[in-house]
Amino acid sequence: MDQMVKPAKLWNRDFILLLQGHAVSVFGDVLYSIAIGFWVFEKTGSTAMMGLMSSISMFVSMFLQPFSGAIVDRSNRKHIIVLTDLLRGILMIGVGYFAIQGQLGIPMVLVTAFVAALCGVFFSPATMTVFVDLVPNHELVRAQSLSSGTNSLISLIGKGVSGALLAFFGIGTMIVINGVSFLFSALSEAFIRIPDGVKQGQPISVKHVLNDVVQGAKDTIATPGLNILIICALLTNFLGSGYMSLLIPLSIQKGLSTPEYGLFVASGSLAAVLGMMLMGIVKIPVKYKMKIFFGAFTLQSVVYIFGFMGYGFLWLTTAFFVGDFLNVIGNAILNATMILAIPREKRATIIGFIASFSIGGIALSTLAYGFLAEYIDLSLISIVGTILAYFALLPVLVNKGIAKMMIDENQ
Repeated sequence: MDQMVKPAKLWNRDFILLLQGHAVSVFGDVLYSIAIGFWVFEKTGSTAMMGLMSSISMFVSMFLQPFSGAIVDRSNRKHIIVLTDLLRGILMIGVGYFAIQGQLGIPMVLVTAFVAALCGVFFSPATMTVFVDLVPNHELVRAQSLSSGTNSLISLIGKGVSGALLAFFGIGTMIVINGVSFLFSALSEAFIRIPDGVKQGQPISVKHVLNDVVQGAKDTIATPGLNILIICALLTNFLGSGYMSLLIPLSIQKGLSTPEYGLFVASGSLAAVLGMMLMGIVKIPVKYKMKIFFGAFTLQSVVYIFGFMGYGFLWLTTAFFVGDFLNVIGNAILNATMILAIPREKRATIIGFIASFSIGGIALSTLAYGFLAEYIDLSLISIVGTILAYFALLPVLVNKGIAKMMIDENQ
């Protein structure tokens, strides 16, 4: 067990090791997701199958994340982080080998998605709580922006070169690259000094885990504003997020080539980087936060609808670039408000419940869009879904509890 004093500065050895290891695995994951997405669509031509593949990890996270968080709180987080990345690395290299040999099949892809999601459901809460321990309290928001910005930049680069790499190397090699990136990440994480968790070493049993989960649920319901946030997150994600898993058939429908698709998805990452840079530089006065929050999500919905109505690379890329930029601004305000409003000792548990509900909405939406797109024009159902999602979000935009959280953030 590692014993250490909380760092006095942001750029410390352990934070850098965690940041670099995660950044490399993000790059590999981007290449894998695009490669396997094209492979599934080429093999099956089914949007329903793409929706099923994308939703597996979401359903695993939705059902297991509250329980995995409770287990992580009582376990050695360093062991969990290193072992889950190591397992994913070995898994991806094995799958890549079968793909190179021409023996990759849909069942293997689905099993791989399930195992990788199972690793991720333990990896995510472990790294989230470690992340908080590796930076000074007053640098937490800045550290999150740096981490998110770095990962978005890496994602941007990965998406930008994915089309060319896929054409040059092929699907199998792309999957192997993802596996190697996980092994590198595990190696970096092995050298991080991670302090013991508050509950580390305490007994792990079904009873203990269930008690922790129940208490987390009570804390979530009791926190002002978060109860309505959970309901609206589920509805909003269910109604308006499913089309994201079908961007490949949507881009084909809009006339994009494979290289243009790579640039199109990369533009979304660029928008995210620019949005986070803006939010990191500009300090928004309290009195304008709710207005910007409301305006960002309203304009985002309008821009996405125009994007679905158009055709061609320039039209689609421009619309989604602006929409993704506005989405980052709105979510940055909401997420920073939420994480600072939740008591530190309850932060991981409560955020886990919110994430579980949110992911549940995305998973259900992914399945629904996948099956509906077999019978209804994808642009049409995306427009209708975007409109309904905006109305589902309105209670959050006008909720007094959440507005108070935004004010309290700066007190």
